Amino acid sequence: MLIRIKGAISNCYLLLGERPVLVDTGAPGDLKRILAGLKAHGLAPADLALILLTHGHSNHAGCAAELQRRSGVHVALHVGDAELARTGHNGVLAPQDILGRVLRPFVDEPFEPFEPGLLFRDGFSLEPYGVKGRVLATPGHTAGSASVVLASGEAIIGDVLRGSFVWPNKSRPHWFCRDPESNTRSIVRLAREGLLRCHPGVFGSFPGTELGQYLRTDTGEVMALSGEPV
Repeated sequence: MLIRIKGAISNCYLLLGERPVLVDTGAPGDLKRILAGLKAHGLAPADLALILLTHGHSNHAGCAAELQRRSGVHVALHVGDAELARTGHNGVLAPQDILGRVLRPFVDEPFEPFEPGLLFRDGFSLEPYGVKGRVLATPGHTAGSASVVLASGEAIIGDVLRGSFVWPNKSRPHWFCRDPESNTRSIVRLAREGLLRCHPGVFGSFPGTELGQYLRTDTGEVMALSGEPV
């Protein structure tokens, strides 16, 4: 079962399998919201099997240090974002539009640094932690972005894309992206999974079919799942 815990500006997700796994830890002020979300399902931080971060930005890693202390479990993060965790800074926030430039001063905040207990590269299985699914590297938004693909056909995709504030079940490009070309390749990788539903870091979820609208080149050609135009 997948449960969304809404933070001030981003989503966290609680995966309830044989053991619970928390995906993302919100912004620095979101600890009470996360603890309340755990408590609503009869859980405390010490019950978690793992804390997994989709990437190292402050609105996803903001409470990681404190939750790591309270839970005593590893915080898993892709090696590409390890330096963000160790410094407590977002690094490069590259706006992709006017709204991104407006938002950047409000979301580019520091957070408590921490040392990830589990660093990974391409990905790993979540089954040893009680959840039927796996983690995939999906870089682009940051160098170390990752997604969680569950056996149910659902996926937690961090900020590969965002949901829509206005239209339910619709996706939008994220306001910030360090490497758009890598991000497109990550969308292709996720599209290959035939996902039923995607759960982003910002706003609501959307069908996996929404991924297809981003697999286009500037000339309007549809991009094949191999990453080449057809």
